[in-house]
Amino acid sequence: MIQQLIDDLREFAEYAATHAQESYLSLYLMTDPSEAGNQSQTPAWRTFLRNAVANVEAGLDPVQTKQWKNVRLSDESPEKGWARTRKRLDKYLTSYRPEGKTLVLFISPGSEFSFELPVRIDSASYYGKPHIQEFLWALDEYEQHSVLLFSADEVRVLRLALGRSAADRTVVSDQAWLRGLRKTGEGEQNQQRQDDITRRFVKRAANEVDKFFMKTPDVGRVVLGGNMELANAVLGSLHPSVKEMVIGVLPIPADLPPHEVAERVAETAEQGEREHEAALVADVIRSAGARGRGATGYTAVGHALDRGAVRLLALPYPAESDVIEPILLQAVRAGTTVEFLHGEAAERVNEAGGIVAQLYYSIN
Repeated sequence: MIQQLIDDLREFAEYAATHAQESYLSLYLMTDPSEAGNQSQTPAWRTFLRNAVANVEAGLDPVQTKQWKNVRLSDESPEKGWARTRKRLDKYLTSYRPEGKTLVLFISPGSEFSFELPVRIDSASYYGKPHIQEFLWALDEYEQHSVLLFSADEVRVLRLALGRSAADRTVVSDQAWLRGLRKTGEGEQNQQRQDDITRRFVKRAANEVDKFFMKTPDVGRVVLGGNMELANAVLGSLHPSVKEMVIGVLPIPADLPPHEVAERVAETAEQGEREHEAALVADVIRSAGARGRGATGYTAVGHALDRGAVRLLALPYPAESDVIEPILLQAVRAGTTVEFLHGEAAERVNEAGGIVAQLYYSIN
């Protein structure tokens, strides 16, 4: 899902780059039906939207704000730009029913792009240049984790989207693998047979885990648990590229309810993410200092982006929108990974110029 959202956002970035003259209404609407404010007759997100539109129209010519009901979307008169935007918004919402937890809309006189995010973002609105910072932050901060819990004859696999607060933990899926594969006998005379069955189970489980993660780019971190002996045995049999994704082996019962699993994993996930950020920043700054595959500061990073040399951008969140939004759009168009930083990693990047980049090749 995350990769598909990135691909769709890239399509929007391409449109915005070729229609830079248009003004965009960027909307982040927290539509999660479990939110108390969204359970009233008029959901809180619709109230927010009504106020957001009123705020935009308060700064426009009153004549423009009254045109939208009668304007044609094919009318390209510059003075009817807002009317067309407002009409597109109204048409979209007429049949809209929430499917995720946050609806993201980018609407201009000539287009509308919509995205349903499976995680919560506080409602926000912007008018003018496209505003994608929150979108990218959500994809980065809520990186999906997989939890594999091993028991006697199956592997339980949960996919979790974990934010930094208890309200930001989402169970994406919960399924069982290899059910009934491993059967153990009883008695000392069957010990060798039990060991053989266990070895085959571990090998089969490791192969299945390798295949799953090599074809699932959305998952960035892995936690193992359940039967600790089996979990550690499988860890030792994983492909090195998959083993690098494992951030912990934890004593989590294999039958624990999914949201309790998320609670058990949250601290390890947070620690793993911050350690990853610190190592990334240290490597980029070191590479930049050695004139290698790193760049620091807006000037150097901008030059590298223009050259198509940036593999990954890293910066503190939130960043000043007027400065960062054009850079983020350019990065998305180029297929560049964007990571937002917190804590010590963010402080170090601020000292290094506010933004750093990992490059495909060195640039003098």
